[in-house]
Amino acid sequence: MTSSLASELRKRVTQRLPDRLTFADDLARLLTHAKLDDERLIFPDPLYRDDPAGFFRQVLGVEPWERQVEILEAVRDHPRVAIASGHKIGKSACAAGIALWYFASWPDARVVMSSTTARQVDQILWREIRMMRARSGRCLDCKAADPDGLVIPVPCPHSAILDGDQGELARTGLKSRTDFREIVGFTAREAEAVAGISGRNLLYIIDEASGVPDVIFTAIEGNRAGGAKIVLFGNPTRNEGEFFDAFYGKSKLYHTLRVSSEETPNVVNRDVRVPGLATWEWIEEKREEWGIDSPMYAVRIKGEHALAEEGKIFSLHMIELAEQRHAETPEAGRLFLGVDPAGESGTGDEAAFVARRGIRQVAMQTRLGLTPIDHLHHALTMLAALRVPRETPVIVVDREGQIGHDTYLAMRDYQNAHPEAFELVAVRAADKAHRQPHIYDRMRDELAANLEAWFRDGGAILEDTRLERDLHVLQWKYAANGKLKVIAKDLIRKMLGRSPDRYDALALATWEPLSLRDDDDARALGAAAAQMAMAADSAGHPPDAARVFDPYAARDVWRK
Repeated sequence: MTSSLASELRKRVTQRLPDRLTFADDLARLLTHAKLDDERLIFPDPLYRDDPAGFFRQVLGVEPWERQVEILEAVRDHPRVAIASGHKIGKSACAAGIALWYFASWPDARVVMSSTTARQVDQILWREIRMMRARSGRCLDCKAADPDGLVIPVPCPHSAILDGDQGELARTGLKSRTDFREIVGFTAREAEAVAGISGRNLLYIIDEASGVPDVIFTAIEGNRAGGAKIVLFGNPTRNEGEFFDAFYGKSKLYHTLRVSSEETPNVVNRDVRVPGLATWEWIEEKREEWGIDSPMYAVRIKGEHALAEEGKIFSLHMIELAEQRHAETPEAGRLFLGVDPAGESGTGDEAAFVARRGIRQVAMQTRLGLTPIDHLHHALTMLAALRVPRETPVIVVDREGQIGHDTYLAMRDYQNAHPEAFELVAVRAADKAHRQPHIYDRMRDELAANLEAWFRDGGAILEDTRLERDLHVLQWKYAANGKLKVIAKDLIRKMLGRSPDRYDALALATWEPLSLRDDDDARALGAAAAQMAMAADSAGHPPDAARVFDPYAARDVWRK
């Protein structure tokens, strides 16, 4: 920009601004606008096609950090790009900026963004698009010279306004007013919507790609025949599927990058240079919590696939999906509270309390140093906060050991005096398995299998790093009698450096005794119950038998 008027204006903002702008200030701004009208970029424009980092700096007013620049150039140069990363490296902002760059640089550009959940698409990716577009039109230099935008106009002499009409949700999209350019977003469940988009300049951006089902990639591949680009972002939690194959089975087809959380400017400089990116303190916390050689550290910090997950009961992928769907999973069904008691010494194990309704965990709390009566009082406090009118919640308590036994007795005595307060179920993990004794050895093994089935049925959990680690450390092994067992509790303690209290409480919360399920289902079944009884009779079972399906027992149970 060579305008002497604009040059003079830029000089002025480097000096102290007056407390009150004068008429001359307003006039200068109007004259600058008029002068720049003939020199403004009008999108689509090829100016930044070969310089996406320049687009970030000049149009979006954002300084990409070193690895983000590498990602931008890879997308510019390659038809297929896959980026495996740790947490907090700015991948959502990078994906949103890429979408806007492509939208602004090619005629008839169409950008399709997708992720595993509607929350990820609308509240993360689309929110980044909206914020970036709202803050665009001022280059980095002008933002630095005039942070409050009081003097330098928008767009500044070196930038441009991103055109288009933008909806509140990604499905509505950003659509150009002058041609057919657009950015839209869909969840990974909407394969038909993804498959129905085509165009000569088409870009697919898939976030959380490790969790996106292969049917989406099949739909995308059908549209790639016309030369569409595809960019995959994700935390490498899953060792199968298109995202995994991009790094292993299809490495010749994809340009791949791995970006570690340890590389962010905040970590390298041990100072917050870019708000929102991983910090040195957070990295140190995770090194202490997970261990630098652990699979969780490799996946969630270094952006590396954990290739030795065989035998894990809960893979990192399964855990991450359960966390991602929590926001969209409704609370439906009876309130259950799992209680894993701990001693009152005030050190060591925590007493853990987990509440859930149906397939949604609704609360989790831990406490140290509780007496048996304290356990009861804390459980009652949680129930009072979470129960609905006229509901009788269920407490499932581990009565293993002296503290478990005493806590159970305290709860039983209270229930006897207040039968409407809650139903009480006691579980002793060391007892022999009784639902599927031909498969599992002990109750603790059945509890793990039951929780795994709850996960596969759509169970949704709260994000908690200790719970994640509790779940991920669990593995199956075969006992001498040929039955499945969870690895020994002492080994788990050694691996974690503590007891898996949060896991234990969650497993208890999802343990739904068949007798209670009978009570809950009786009213809802109605005529269906009679049909089930007839089916039992026709199958050769006693005429008075009732068929009860326990979704977490992995079998149908016939009872007289």
